[in-house]
Amino acid sequence: MNLRFDHLGLLTDTREKNQELADFFAGILGLEISGTASEGYAEVKAGAMTIALHTGAMIDDFGPLGGTLLQFSSDDVRADIEEIRRRGGNVVLEPTDTDWGTTSAYVAGPHGVLVELYKFTS
Repeated sequence: MNLRFDHLGLLTDTREKNQELADFFAGILGLEISGTASEGYAEVKAGAMTIALHTGAMIDDFGPLGGTLLQFSSDDVRADIEEIRRRGGNVVLEPTDTDWGTTSAYVAGPHGVLVELYKFTS
């Protein structure tokens, strides 16, 4: 496995809360925002790190939103998920080809932590 930490995601349950986070990062901290938080997704540029603001994840049964999403890029999402499963990991979304050009999968961690493995496919 060759995983690289790429994004920290903050999950909210409403678009209004997502916009409040974007306003904080842009207005108070002066960081650059791309995307439209009030429509459900935006990214905060924080140096080499990206903070993704989400109003949801691709799974419905993970639990209440308001958690942490750690996003890792992967050279081979399917192989890495099989290795994680072999190690006893709780795969909550099997590798899925998304409309925005990634193969993504989710692994649930303890205490509301959700990990996404992804690879751009287009």
